[in-house]
Amino acid sequence: MKKDDTLNELLVGILFFGIVFQIICVFVGGKILYNAIGLWTGIAIACFMAIHMKRSIEDALEFGPEGAEKHARNAYLTRTLVTLFVIGIVIYFKLGNPILIIIGIFPLKLSAYLQPHIHKVFLWFYEQKNKM
Repeated sequence: MKKDDTLNELLVGILFFGIVFQIICVFVGGKILYNAIGLWTGIAIACFMAIHMKRSIEDALEFGPEGAEKHARNAYLTRTLVTLFVIGIVIYFKLGNPILIIIGIFPLKLSAYLQPHIHKVFLWFYEQKNKM
């Protein structure tokens, strides 16, 4: 059975867009450290959300229909509360740019849309590795 690399591909996409957004932030705005902390906090939240979604979906498959629905609701609530808590901490202590935290979460969605293309890149690298 082939290992499922979907989560790895999703995380690679999130990090790729994080790097792209970081480059844009360096050229566009001032306060490089303040903006970088905000952006990478958002990227960390996006990675947490991707990992937590995968695990919660796998766990939900083990429950019956009612249990799975309840588990999915609880998992969504957990992700939302953790995200709001981290954003609140960063805003309260003025550690990073709150707008860039939100922008840092966007790569989760972008990476999900582009995952089939990222998968093709992974397959190409895997084929190149096997040719050697």
